[in-house]
Amino acid sequence: MTDDNQQLYNLSRRKMLAGLGAVGLASAGAGLGTAAYFSDTEEFEGNSITAGTLDMSVSATVVAANEYWVNNGGLGLAEVADSQDAVVGLEVDDVKPGDWGIICFDIDIESNPGYVQVCTEEFAETGGANPEPEQEAEGDADNDADLGEFLLSTVWQDYSGPTDGSSGGMKTDLSVLDPVFNNAGNSLSVAYGEPDTGGVVDGDQHHTTAREANGILDAANGGYVIKDDQGVPLAIGAGDTYTFYLLFEIPFAVGNVIQGDTLSFDLAFKTEQVRNNDTPFQNDPAPGTPTPE
Repeated sequence: MTDDNQQLYNLSRRKMLAGLGAVGLASAGAGLGTAAYFSDTEEFEGNSITAGTLDMSVSATVVAANEYWVNNGGLGLAEVADSQDAVVGLEVDDVKPGDWGIICFDIDIESNPGYVQVCTEEFAETGGANPEPEQEAEGDADNDADLGEFLLSTVWQDYSGPTDGSSGGMKTDLSVLDPVFNNAGNSLSVAYGEPDTGGVVDGDQHHTTAREANGILDAANGGYVIKDDQGVPLAIGAGDTYTFYLLFEIPFAVGNVIQGDTLSFDLAFKTEQVRNNDTPFQNDPAPGTPTPE
């Protein structure tokens, strides 16, 4: 090999090796850029959270009344209230001493157990018309509002008569006088007795007047939370029905003192969830808190 050829060979070989080295460095750089750590991914799919519901409905049905009211529709009440603050309004016209009616209230809770509070709202009395017989009975012409004092509003826990609103039901079909409303003490299993104008039957039984009932149920005083026999707020289970009976009656002995007087009120039922609620109806929502429909 001539010297010129040897020099060309050496030069070409050095350039080739240098070029291969550059390619090798580029490959090494590319390798650093595409390297990956070990990794893995696991997923829990389809997650969702749904708020529960609490829905109450209240039905009010006249199950019995004296013959006049049955025949003349004076207690033509058959209402179902279903809203967050369910209110049942009652209007009765032309009541006279001896008139009476029994209303059955059925409280139904759906979906979740709930506590129930009963309140009177918009309770009002007036003297109304003031005919001469009333003036003579009152001994003056002041026309006092007396109906709330003499209209008996008695709460009972059991009723054994027909529940179709016929005239076959009687006051004697009521039993288990409610102790909270009627001051019966421990004498719960008592049949209906004829009260005098003050609502007293005997030492164990007092029939609450409308004014007394309003004092217990008045919404301004917090109303009344339905309780069990131990005095603990009663949890009405989902799908369960709580029933009580309300007897309205004007005893014969009342006489002319109530002529023309009027009485009006609303009876409101409210419910709160049982879960996480140790003191029902004592924690009002903060101002501006949205109210669920």
